[in-house]
Amino acid sequence: MSGSPVRGRSTEVVRYLRDRLPKPFVIIGVGGIDSADAAMEKIHAGADLVQVYTGLIYEGPALVSRINEAFATWKNRK
Repeated sequence: MSGSPVRGRSTEVVRYLRDRLPKPFVIIGVGGIDSADAAMEKIHAGADLVQVYTGLIYEGPALVSRINEAFATWKNRK
């Protein structure tokens, strides 16, 4: 199973791992990333990187640009 059905649970796992692992451990958020909002959900949960697979198939390469824009906007607000 992949895509949106696993989104919530995978975000919970990212948050669980970030709470328990030291910062040097890199966490890659995966599962249900089909939009910039979904990618940022993983970042806010503690992911250092996100992996886009199914979302890229359905949304095309423009999804990567939208995710980058959302991340840059969020980063500039920090």
